[in-house]
Amino acid sequence: MEGTITRLVPERGFGFITGDDGQEFFFHRSALQATDFEELAEGVRVDFHAAHEAPGDQPGERPRAVGVRLPGHGVAPSTPVPMPEETP
Repeated sequence: MEGTITRLVPERGFGFITGDDGQEFFFHRSALQATDFEELAEGVRVDFHAAHEAPGDQPGERPRAVGVRLPGHGVAPSTPVPMPEETP
């Protein structure tokens, strides 16, 4: 999924993402992948996955964002890149 950081609480290490579908997701700094919390700011676009009933959630809580990263960070290329042929 994709969305935008709408609010950060840096002193507590969490924030909120509004997905492109308009749904709001909580995230904790421990959900970041290949991204430092300090790289984030309100208005920044991110990629993430939605986790329903993640460990520690209370019944009825909104889904949380996990695997949060800046687009293109830590993502392998979608097509293999051929290695150059060796020359004698």
